[in-house]
Amino acid sequence: MSEPGSMSSAAGVYQKVVPQPLRAVAASRVPPQVRRKVKSRLARTLAERESRLHRRSLRQVRDAGFTHRPEGRTLAPDGRVAHVHARLTADRARRLDHDLVTAALDMAGVPWFAVPPLDDRRTALAVPKEHKPAVRRVLRALLEEQTGYLTSVSPADNSAAQIPGSHLKAWKHFGKARVIRVVWLRTEPTHSLWIGENQGVEIEFWNLNTDLPTPRLVGPRPNRVQRVVPVDGPVIGADHHRLTGYAELAGSAEQTRTREHFDIVRVEEVTFAVDAVVLWQHTGPWAEELLRATLRSLHQYAPWTDIVHVVALAPLPQWVRRSDWLTVHSAGRDAEAHLHDLPDLAEHFLLFRPGAVLARPVRPFDFFTPMGGTRPRRGPWTAEEATAPWTATAFSFTTRAVAHGYGSGPQPYTRTVLAALADGYDWTEYAVDTQTAPQLTGTHPLDGIVHHSAHCAGLAEPSGETTIALHAAMPGVQRWLERLLVRRDVQQFQLFGLDSPDARGRGGTAAVLTFLRRYFPVESPFEHRDDEEGDARR
Repeated sequence: MSEPGSMSSAAGVYQKVVPQPLRAVAASRVPPQVRRKVKSRLARTLAERESRLHRRSLRQVRDAGFTHRPEGRTLAPDGRVAHVHARLTADRARRLDHDLVTAALDMAGVPWFAVPPLDDRRTALAVPKEHKPAVRRVLRALLEEQTGYLTSVSPADNSAAQIPGSHLKAWKHFGKARVIRVVWLRTEPTHSLWIGENQGVEIEFWNLNTDLPTPRLVGPRPNRVQRVVPVDGPVIGADHHRLTGYAELAGSAEQTRTREHFDIVRVEEVTFAVDAVVLWQHTGPWAEELLRATLRSLHQYAPWTDIVHVVALAPLPQWVRRSDWLTVHSAGRDAEAHLHDLPDLAEHFLLFRPGAVLARPVRPFDFFTPMGGTRPRRGPWTAEEATAPWTATAFSFTTRAVAHGYGSGPQPYTRTVLAALADGYDWTEYAVDTQTAPQLTGTHPLDGIVHHSAHCAGLAEPSGETTIALHAAMPGVQRWLERLLVRRDVQQFQLFGLDSPDARGRGGTAAVLTFLRRYFPVESPFEHRDDEEGDARR
């Protein structure tokens, strides 16, 4: 558990107290039983000292009164302890983990600063290596107060991942660790959403280098900016989104502490505003559930979205909450061709047709390039796609043949490209109702024309993860839905055919609605609560 050579190790203390010549003489002249007795007493003394320090750290943690305590505890499917939070989101869980660890380090007097890790799903904190014993004591006390788990990231060792971090066994590899990860499992009251396994706080132990006139701290692994900083470099406060692409872009008073050297624009960082446009064109319970799922997915997995614009082709449900972050626009059948005319719409936006949802945390970089281009998903290319009417139209605009289709799901658009194509053309013939279609449809005509034209103009880069498309009437749809619910390993998906006769008759529509309620159990700020909805009706 203890780091070799440190004062927390019996062997280390023995080496520091007894010089090498005396140790050599003792090894040859002092009886082995006497040496074992001396070492056992030394180990017992150190254990008693460590126990006193742990109890003191535990009292400090309990007296600190950490905020944002969970509403309860439960057991995860693998038997580990999880904390229950109402209105839980991935971004909130990340900030809770960050605030817990940094408050504990501040309480113990451990200096730290945040760094942008290569995997920005997690938070990374840099700590000078000489404070490693203090980190162990305060984190062990913290993990006893709020049960969490510990793993060694570098070198990789997950052997203690199932052991609560308050147990000594969880720290047996701490002495060799250059980077550790602290993880709390969190869920919401229905236990349908579990967050924490792929997040957590990673603590890097930076070495002091004094070879140059200016002492430096050297990181144990690469990050997105640099791994060497001056020891006395300026420390500044920075928004969380400067270190991770998954956080809310602006408007949060909560900040983290970092070095001035890391407060720069990263290569993949998108600095412009991105809006979301959600189409509402059907009525009925199934349509409302699709709209609710889309709004909840934006809140849960894309907190960096600036404003949500709902384009309504039909009367909106009463539970939709209008605010500064959600606006409603009435429109007709040609609404998609005139999205660029929406007032106050940002140049870059995501288009959500009915059934399009985000399924896990995403970044603006997943849809847009830092230079302002779009990153649409490639789709399957079949004979039907090659002879579809939209391919001929796309060729007439660009004089370049279409070579592939485009995937369904949320679509990255820019007002400039859409405005250049919309003038003087009747787009209503490309209006497709995917929720009444009897089977899966291919590339949406408008998506194909817009993305192909943008690609030919150098304003789009087809890339990114694929989209899962499911039709509510397809055989085995319940198995697919259960897989999505358990694994949650798909970035986005598109649901089709909820209003088709086969889907209603075979129970596919009902299965999809049940799935959406379980996949998105957390309310979004875009919807009224039940009591507020009743007041609105009265």
